[in-house]
Amino acid sequence: MADQGPQAMHFTLHLDKPIACQVEIASWNPEKDLLAMVSTDHQLTVHRFNWQKLWTISPEKKITAICWRPDGKALAVGHENGEISLHDVENGEVLRTLEAHKASVQCVYWVEERSARSQGSTLHEDRTSRFFPPPPKPPAMPGTGPAFDMAGAFASGDDQENISQNAASKHSEQYLNILCSSDSNGLVCLNAFGLFAIGELNLHNFPNWKQLSAVKVFCFSDRGSVSNLEEWYLQVMLSGDLCNMILLCHDQDKNSGLVSISVDTTLLNSRRNEIRQVALQASSIEELLEVLQKTLTVMRRHWVDAMSAFADKFSAFQTLLRENGSLSTPRDELLTLLACGSASVSLHQFLAVTLGEGGLKKLGKSIDAAGREIQVLIADHLQPAAEILAFRIGELLGLSRWRSQLQSIGLDEVLVNSVMENAGMLMVQVERFLHVVSDTVGQYRLFFVWLTKSLRLFNAETSPLHTEPINSTAIATFLRQQFDSDLIGPHVISEGVLPNIGFEEDLSKAEELLLLGGFQDVKFLQRTLFQQLNCLCDSWRAAISKPVAVISPRLCFKSHFFLCEFPKLLPLSCTYYEMKTETPSFVDYTCFEIHTDGLNHIGVLRGFNSQSMGSDGNEVEAVVLQLNEHLTCLDFSLYKEKQLLLLLNERLPQCGSNQAWIMVLELEELPFISLKSQTNEAREILRFCTSNDALAFVGLRSGKARSILQLDVIPPIAVSASRGLACVFAAQKRAMLYDLEEDEEEKDD
Repeated sequence: MADQGPQAMHFTLHLDKPIACQVEIASWNPEKDLLAMVSTDHQLTVHRFNWQKLWTISPEKKITAICWRPDGKALAVGHENGEISLHDVENGEVLRTLEAHKASVQCVYWVEERSARSQGSTLHEDRTSRFFPPPPKPPAMPGTGPAFDMAGAFASGDDQENISQNAASKHSEQYLNILCSSDSNGLVCLNAFGLFAIGELNLHNFPNWKQLSAVKVFCFSDRGSVSNLEEWYLQVMLSGDLCNMILLCHDQDKNSGLVSISVDTTLLNSRRNEIRQVALQASSIEELLEVLQKTLTVMRRHWVDAMSAFADKFSAFQTLLRENGSLSTPRDELLTLLACGSASVSLHQFLAVTLGEGGLKKLGKSIDAAGREIQVLIADHLQPAAEILAFRIGELLGLSRWRSQLQSIGLDEVLVNSVMENAGMLMVQVERFLHVVSDTVGQYRLFFVWLTKSLRLFNAETSPLHTEPINSTAIATFLRQQFDSDLIGPHVISEGVLPNIGFEEDLSKAEELLLLGGFQDVKFLQRTLFQQLNCLCDSWRAAISKPVAVISPRLCFKSHFFLCEFPKLLPLSCTYYEMKTETPSFVDYTCFEIHTDGLNHIGVLRGFNSQSMGSDGNEVEAVVLQLNEHLTCLDFSLYKEKQLLLLLNERLPQCGSNQAWIMVLELEELPFISLKSQTNEAREILRFCTSNDALAFVGLRSGKARSILQLDVIPPIAVSASRGLACVFAAQKRAMLYDLEEDEEEKDD
């Protein structure tokens, strides 16, 4: 007989709103009343508590996973192509894109350290603000709005007003947070602050793969290599003290088994201060490198547009010369004009008819404006970013010399020293480029003044006696060296090659500086600014890849536990609960479905990843929930204060219809029992719990429950552990918002 529903109506219904499309993924912001949703039409939408839409974006790649940063100011979005994009909470702007994976991202999980706060750990002091103004922002491309300010999104602090003045300083006051992500190839990546890669785990290296293959959890080829990796489903969860990690995985194609793998990540806890210091410096360096790269891109746009107009005009002069039967070049014609004061018919026609004085002024102004824009970009973006970058790399070099602490996380002094040298070379290149731009723009300006005066003489508008003298030597130098050779373009274009103008003199000076302790690479003057920046980026990538290589082997697989056979992809839920003790500790809880014939069972496992757990699993505790025969579990989620929220469907045989319910169960009231040995099959866990009074029967009176008006509810169910909210979605394209902390006084109908 069906269990009768409770009389009290629990959980206040706040909203019942239509939605444009069915929702596949949903997640509540941990600090704000914001709900992020991914719909079946591949749109990412963020709604406020009152269901006002904050923003909507449509990424080009399919979204496969989302999670919020612990402070709620950024949203991590995993994509089918392996990319992870970080979005600003206010407007959805992409703050950064990580290319950590090469397969579909299955899970993103962002956790912030919580043990350090109670232990009063020393935070890293950012000294940049003592010596430099706030770092520059990336410049805007011509014709677009100002670039998005990333400082506010990645700094700590509650208000944008508080972080705008000293973003870099407040950035360093954050507690360490780590973004964990997994993909369908069995790879788990860890990124400090969501930006700096600090480690990775690969299930290829799992030591017990033979045992797992025996129970058909993974699919292995005859040669012992893992096959069908693109079909793995992998969930990851990291504890708040950064000491333990749980991986939940199974083969989506075979549906052969669900396994929980325990990983020892104690290194992240013991070296959290060092990781925080290096990660903060590295994240700031990454942002400054992005400023440099975008600045060069904007410079390229300004200068290439101006030079294209210049080349188009004088290519028309070359065509005019050929039409008149002349074999000379435009430069030869201009040199003849400078030397003799007379112009050929073709040159006169080009200046007076094709260009005219208005065309000359317009062309000269475009080049002059491009030069001024480049000088402003150098002064406001390129030079300050290069100086702050060199300072930060210098501090990182100082940290690398603290070998006893920093070598354990892979900060290599030799590699960082190479980055430091390239940063110094970049500063020299920036100063050199500033002089090149100033000289080149001045010579172009003088060239167009001379052409304008020559045109006026041709038109007899002025007398030679009334014209100001022209520096003919400078114009001749310009025509010989720069008229056909662009000195600025190669510095901002990837395939640029510098002309050898004055290179021998510069090289001799560099060799003299080498004797006084200068840069080891005296050939750097042969490189363009763009090439030098690429050298800096290459050396930087080599330096920051070392921590991953050093930390990853020290993230050790501890043990594994087979949970159940033939798991469905959903529902599945896992979390860490913080224990209120003198020494902060975290206990893991994992919920999963156990599929049996005709009955609905939910397994709950706890303490699997606790530090006190022995190798035989004696400290692991489990309980099995057996639902009423008329109840079916659609979805569930572990909730705050050790509670389990269930989304249930009740079959009503007497009326031939269904009724949907949401229910909250207290986990502490369940009859957990210690598992004496690891089990290899789901029916053994069920039999063990049944025979040892660890089977809990669940009906509608087992916890707080409320019926849902929309009968055909569908997963997912979105739960806010910090705000006490639940969002339930119905097949009729509706979303219902419930407050799990408030109970209505009315009676349920």
